[in-house]
Amino acid sequence: MGAMNPTKDWIFDEGVRSRVDRVFAAWDSTATPGCALGIYREGEIVYTRGYGMSNLEHGIPIATDSIFHIASISKQFTDMCIALLAAEGALNIDDDVRLYVPEVPDFGPTITIRHLIHHVSGLRDQWSLLELAGWREEDLVTERDVMDLLTRHTALNFEPNTEYLYSNTGYTLLAMIVRRVSGRSLREFAQERIFGPLGMTRTHFHDDHSEIVPGRTQAYTPRAGGGYHISIPEFDVVGTTSLFTTVEDLARWDANFTSARIGGSDLIAQLQTPGTFADGTPMTYAWGLVVDTYRGARQIGHGGADHGYRSDYFRLPEFGLTVTVLSNVSDSGPHQLAQQVADAVLGDLLAPATGGTTAPVVRERIPAIIEPSALAGVFHDDACDSYLTLTSRDGKAWIELDESRALADAGNGRWTLPAPWNLAIEAVDQETDGQVRQLQLSFAGSETRYTRIEGTHPAASELDAYAGTYWSDELMVPYEIVADHASRTLTVRRRKHEDQTFVPLARDVFGRGSTRFGATLTFEHGKRGSIAGFLFTAGRVRNLRFTRRDP
Repeated sequence: MGAMNPTKDWIFDEGVRSRVDRVFAAWDSTATPGCALGIYREGEIVYTRGYGMSNLEHGIPIATDSIFHIASISKQFTDMCIALLAAEGALNIDDDVRLYVPEVPDFGPTITIRHLIHHVSGLRDQWSLLELAGWREEDLVTERDVMDLLTRHTALNFEPNTEYLYSNTGYTLLAMIVRRVSGRSLREFAQERIFGPLGMTRTHFHDDHSEIVPGRTQAYTPRAGGGYHISIPEFDVVGTTSLFTTVEDLARWDANFTSARIGGSDLIAQLQTPGTFADGTPMTYAWGLVVDTYRGARQIGHGGADHGYRSDYFRLPEFGLTVTVLSNVSDSGPHQLAQQVADAVLGDLLAPATGGTTAPVVRERIPAIIEPSALAGVFHDDACDSYLTLTSRDGKAWIELDESRALADAGNGRWTLPAPWNLAIEAVDQETDGQVRQLQLSFAGSETRYTRIEGTHPAASELDAYAGTYWSDELMVPYEIVADHASRTLTVRRRKHEDQTFVPLARDVFGRGSTRFGATLTFEHGKRGSIAGFLFTAGRVRNLRFTRRDP
């Protein structure tokens, strides 16, 4: 990989500044939203700048004191509050969550505070559940809404501490625990114990969506055909999200990782220590922070995404360098921007880029060139019972995610999809007829092996057996399923949302996109062989039961 030379004496001169500014050239405009950048050396500001507009309607540019909603970067602050309470003996992180929030159903196995912190609780994700229950993106979400769905949970996604699956639900619970243990809201507790002492004067947990916040940025998503939509979160939920802050204030937070002024050195070390699964396997997720590597250097950070807001907190502690990118537009890719800034600042001090983090795989009979048509088909992962759908057209391979997206052919049986997805697919084995039999998907630091399965092509009359009205006791909503004879697909209709088309994947299984990025319906038969219901799986929600209601 090449030698890395960690040093905290890197130089930020006019040449580096110019290279950094070029990273944000696409957003340095009065016609677009943009980003606020913060570069710190062990918490001391080296460079801050705003690029683009805070508010397009009023022509207000982004400044270094512009306030952004930073979404999931909020989680490390929630965890700091929990850690402070634990250090005082007010709670134990290995306590059963139900000791503090008895409204959580008893699933049998114990869910602890530690499980919530590391996203290994098995709890279904609140945002996914709300969307499935009929909430639109622009609808108000309150803590009560989340708890109303949580209290009707009948099952977990998996046994606690056996898998990692990001769950925002857990962090809403952590905010509730802070309030019930301390007697103060998360906003009040964080202000008293973190923001006030550190001098973070423009930072708060935003627990009232109607509150006026001077200096707040507007957020946007691109509009088809050009221009932007306004896209602002309507949340009264905190803990998992809803921290408002600036790149200047975050420098004061960053400095605390070195000074340990708040919490002390042991607690600061704890926040940066990943968890461990029940079988002893180490995680990469610590306390609201992901611990990984970048170009040979230890990297600690977290990203955030809510509506039009995007953010990234990116630390390379061996170099004393932190890069923070806060953005008010959904297609900005702040993590990639932060990496490019680190490259511009550190240059050859970092090890050479390797072109990806895909783990090496054992490959059999894989030629240097594979035609896109050899990739097309349906693939299945037995371990998680998930499906991956690939297609071929226009001389390219496509992956079915939220929509069809073209894969870039990287050669030697490898394909990639760039930011914001950052995934790679690698052929592992090939049939004698040239079709890829097995492939490996690399995404978000994990690798999943998929094997080709025979597709299914039900007749029009067979589709009618699935049509009907279904009910979820957990969501308290009906779904209507309609058979489309012309396309040989099923259409799902539900309140407040557009119809969705599901294509046949296997016997009694229909999918939209791919399980990890879309959804699947797995139908179940009753005692007399008729369809009795289905299990709905979509990303962070697995096997949510719907029961047939019609005769």
